[in-house]
Amino acid sequence: MTWETIRNLVRDEWVILSLLLFWSLAGLTVICERVYALWNVLEKSEAFKAKVIAALEGGDLAKASALCETSAAPLAEIYERGLVVYQKTPQKTAEAVASQRAAVVLSFKRYLWALGTVGSSAPFVGLFGTVVGILKAFQSMSVAGTGGFKVVSQGIAAALVATAAGLLVAIYAVIAYNYFVSKINGLAMQYKLYSDEFLLALGEYAKGRGAAPTGNGGAPNSAHSAGAPPAPAAPGST
Repeated sequence: MTWETIRNLVRDEWVILSLLLFWSLAGLTVICERVYALWNVLEKSEAFKAKVIAALEGGDLAKASALCETSAAPLAEIYERGLVVYQKTPQKTAEAVASQRAAVVLSFKRYLWALGTVGSSAPFVGLFGTVVGILKAFQSMSVAGTGGFKVVSQGIAAALVATAAGLLVAIYAVIAYNYFVSKINGLAMQYKLYSDEFLLALGEYAKGRGAAPTGNGGAPNSAHSAGAPPAPAAPGST
């Protein structure tokens, strides 16, 4: 295929190819943004979790709070929310941690809808170009008044180029989308484990302070009435 042929194909199908180019750039933008946002998230979260757990095991709640405020790891949002709620209403700590964890995991999926849209719609855009190319080919045949391969070949070639471009855009978009969904599902499971470890450490901290856990709606015990915050609900109890 010569450069002149390619120029003619682009000229004939410039609308469809321009739309596919826009789709491709949008997909690449989302891929680059998500790669940057999720880069080393698990490693950073693991290191941050170890520091906070160590602070709680050492009985230093203020240090744990300071670590949450200064860290850029997404896990810090979950732990910080849990510590804030624990100091106000300890019985609701587990619920607060779970809701904040859901919000953080949802933020991991930001813009993935756009990548999924690119992957699912690009083949249909290419197919539309195919239909348009075939229509042009038959129109050329009717204008020429004759049939044959030479009359319709250019229109069919342009149609096939649009189809190939649409499939190319869809293939990498779908692969990237499935990769990110799988990675985020893994992060969500790991963050649940990190949250459970945090709640257990916070419960041990409360016991060390002389506070016993209270049930939902239950009457506080003597340690609680004396002003010491009770332990949060155990992980998985809600």
